[in-house]
Amino acid sequence: SLLAPLDSHTLTMGFRLSLLVAAAACVAPSMAFAPAAISLRGPGIAASHASARSAASPLDLNMAATVGAPAPPFSLPSSKGTTSIGDFKGKWTVLFFFPKAFTQGCTCQVQSMEEEAQAIRALGAEIVGASTDDVEKCVEFSEAYKLSYPLLSDKDGSLAKEYDSAISLPIVGTFANRKTFIINPKGELAYAFDKVNAKEAGPDVIEQLKALKA
Repeated sequence: SLLAPLDSHTLTMGFRLSLLVAAAACVAPSMAFAPAAISLRGPGIAASHASARSAASPLDLNMAATVGAPAPPFSLPSSKGTTSIGDFKGKWTVLFFFPKAFTQGCTCQVQSMEEEAQAIRALGAEIVGASTDDVEKCVEFSEAYKLSYPLLSDKDGSLAKEYDSAISLPIVGTFANRKTFIINPKGELAYAFDKVNAKEAGPDVIEQLKALKA
């Protein structure tokens, strides 16, 4: 091999860096985490937008799914049984990703969505959350915060990859980045929040839904 094997010090530093990146993504309530050194894999979303309360950075434009195109479908175990995109046919759907149940930022995010759930439904939309937690953890998280909407267990991160919301780290594995997507009643991706302020996740969705329906 032309490359020298990594020594134990390098491996240890890499492991620590992976843990720090994962912790930052889970805890920071005001942003999605996508450092240049981390490869975001999967076909993902071509166009993204930021909320009025969040700064945006453009995603890779060489993607399979685009705003206006059919949203990547899903049918996964959830906190409420099995939840599929077909369950929301003819309705607006708010699909949001969060890194890990019971962490600070993710707790803020699901609570913000729940606090605005009634107003979001009044606009003709349903809410679905998704993370790489197992279904038991999704159920536990949902029950702890009395969530009225399902949490998808995207355990292998395949759905997160489809929506360009996956972060893969050595040793730590794959988890979902904090992003939100609005799917219109035709099943098309109508809007994508590239960066999400967890504490304003619900109000931001309401603001954008009103704009899309205007």
